[in-house]
Amino acid sequence: MIKEYFKPIIFSICCLTVLNCSAGTDMAKYPKANSVIIKTIDSLNDLAFKVKRNNITRALDILYQSSYLAENNNYENGIATALLTEAGIYQQNGYFKRALTLYYKSLNISAKNGDSMNIARANQQIGSISMESGNYREAERQTIIAMKYFTLLSKKEDIINMKNSLGSILMNQGNQVAAMNYFNAALLDASKIHYEYGIKKACYNIGLVNSSTGMFNNAKIYFLRALAFDIKNKDNYGIALVKNQLAIIAIKMKDYATAENLLESSIVASRSISAAQLEIDAVSSLCLIYKEQKKLEKVIEWQQVLIQRHQKLLEKEKVYAMNFMEILREKEQERFLFQKKILKGQQDAKYVSMILGVVGLGLVIFIVVVLLWYKNYIKIKAYSKELMSSNIVIQSHILSLKTLNQEISGQNSSLEESNKMKDKLLSIISHDLRQPLANTKGILDLIDGDYLSVDEMNQLLKDLDTQYVRSLTLLDNLLFWIKSQMAGQKIESKLINLRILINEISHELEISASKKGITIINDIQDRVNISGDLEMMKVVFRNLISNSIKFTEKGFVKIYVTEGAELCVHVHDSGVGMTDEALKKVLSKNYFTTRGTHKESGSGFGLLICKDLISKHGGKMEVKSEINKGTEFTIFLSNVIKP
Repeated sequence: MIKEYFKPIIFSICCLTVLNCSAGTDMAKYPKANSVIIKTIDSLNDLAFKVKRNNITRALDILYQSSYLAENNNYENGIATALLTEAGIYQQNGYFKRALTLYYKSLNISAKNGDSMNIARANQQIGSISMESGNYREAERQTIIAMKYFTLLSKKEDIINMKNSLGSILMNQGNQVAAMNYFNAALLDASKIHYEYGIKKACYNIGLVNSSTGMFNNAKIYFLRALAFDIKNKDNYGIALVKNQLAIIAIKMKDYATAENLLESSIVASRSISAAQLEIDAVSSLCLIYKEQKKLEKVIEWQQVLIQRHQKLLEKEKVYAMNFMEILREKEQERFLFQKKILKGQQDAKYVSMILGVVGLGLVIFIVVVLLWYKNYIKIKAYSKELMSSNIVIQSHILSLKTLNQEISGQNSSLEESNKMKDKLLSIISHDLRQPLANTKGILDLIDGDYLSVDEMNQLLKDLDTQYVRSLTLLDNLLFWIKSQMAGQKIESKLINLRILINEISHELEISASKKGITIINDIQDRVNISGDLEMMKVVFRNLISNSIKFTEKGFVKIYVTEGAELCVHVHDSGVGMTDEALKKVLSKNYFTTRGTHKESGSGFGLLICKDLISKHGGKMEVKSEINKGTEFTIFLSNVIKP
């Protein structure tokens, strides 16, 4: 009865919600765009970028769609990307001031949102326009900024392109030496990753520098390398461009026949792709050849061609500019009409929302009246609910009792583990600590009694030192393990120079290492600092290096760091390595020990202590090992002090 009565009310509320959503969906600005909308905007921006060179009208239509979606969903990265593409359209048509305005607008949005890729792209294009405008200082500054961001993003191909651009900027300023450095760096980096465009561009630029400094043979070598890439990729524009440069060199070297062949070939390639400016450059060079050879008829013939090409190019540019302006006027008008429709839609939505608000208020009043009636019905069911609540409480108590039993069982297991650990500690103290002290007393008695030769005494002293280090390490491990089990233990953090710390430990272990023919290599730079408890860190690295010495026979123990999101400290040895079974035991939380290459014994607590102390510093430890190839312990630390 009650459920049937409430069906009309629920239906009315749903209708109100649907009407509100449908009225405001197109106009509302979401605080955060959902993933589907973001993918749609990104796809539209990518499509606009692909078609902008061949179909400006379609590219602008797509950009207006993506901009509208991005603005209405507060997706600022999408707005910035659309601005970049629109600016590119203006740039490719020679409207540099308009393009710069849009690039800077995109740059401001991207900087506010920390979008490194769009920041890099905007700076790259601003640098390109500055270079085309002759503002080389600004072009260099913007290009360096772009290269820094591409480096941060590990965009290797873009970094190579920036190096080529910086070289071109410096070359235009007359700084040929600095330009050559950038071009050579770009060529080297591009060769390493087999980036063909980067190789071709660097070779072409190096050819230009050599040609401008009179090193024609070197210039020809690099131009020919660039030409090989263009021929391979059937790039007629590149072929024509390089052949024009090779022809200029041939002219300077008075090799007119070669120059003439190159230029005629360049003209064919230029015409195949309607590259009028390249054709004009080639024809100009041909006129120069015939003028120097005093072939007046040829000069007149080709000058006529040159004049025709200039006129044709001017007419083409004029028509293109007029068409572009017409397209812009049409698109601006369409955008105005579109925004007008949006404004009208927003006004309609406000009107509908007001009506729905009044209807909603009436529904609320109606619901309040119904709820007052429904209150009596609630009282009727109150007793049954109380009974159900009591049953729930009883069930809860049963579950609590079960949980308590499980906790008690867990505590019993923990106590058993503690008892086993206590027995192990007593065994270690009674044997592994007491025995070395007894041996030490015996050695001292032999030395004091003057029963030994000098060689025997020296050997015993070395053994005594080794035994001392082993006992000290064991004692430190025991003390720090006991300390780590105490409640409320605090880490006394301080600045630790990692290289100095490893040097101190290496000095302590030098005798035991040299006795086995092992070299300890500290390959950590002076600048590496960490924050942590000094004594705990000593225990960690003393255990790891001692362990490496223990399982290495005539080789090395190398300590080095790698840096990324975290600082990684590696202790790598050339020892006997571990089987998969032994490695699993080492990685477990239980103590585990085996004898070393010289039958050295151990307590099994070393690595357990290391993992515990590293964990207290917010880090972790990993182990890699391979039989007869060595073992590498890696400690991951996040508390690194940057220099």
